[in-house]
Amino acid sequence: MDTKKIFEETGKIGNEIHKLRGKIEDLNIKYLAITELCSHEIVFKYNDNHSRKIDGNYFCPACGKTIKCFGKDQIYDTQFKDSRIIPLSNLSLLGTPENHRIIRNEVYDNMGIYYDPIIPIQELSSKMENLLKDMQYEYEDPAKVFIKKRRKDR
Repeated sequence: MDTKKIFEETGKIGNEIHKLRGKIEDLNIKYLAITELCSHEIVFKYNDNHSRKIDGNYFCPACGKTIKCFGKDQIYDTQFKDSRIIPLSNLSLLGTPENHRIIRNEVYDNMGIYYDPIIPIQELSSKMENLLKDMQYEYEDPAKVFIKKRRKDR
């Protein structure tokens, strides 16, 4: 391929990329507008069992919003303060798109169950944990604490 052809082809592809970025930006704006309307009626709380201190990650299956909380009461300062929290405390989960997709699909397929305030939270937790049990993540080498040692070369 000669240089002129390369200029033309990369120019066409560059223009297409520019158009697609514009479409993505428009979709993100629409998506954010919809998430602002969400009441976050239920949220799932999960953690990845890393050794650092963290209260958990909270995920709203309706709009896909995720909040990471470091202190136990921090959730009450967020948009999820009035949400029904369904803990997934028997699992070690990462906040991956795949895990979120599984949660969203399960809740959407069973909205009558998950949004029913009469069904106990523990039952909802168990149902979702059974579905996600194969998605657990365990750290091979937990975070280590390094201790500085004095050199005894004197």
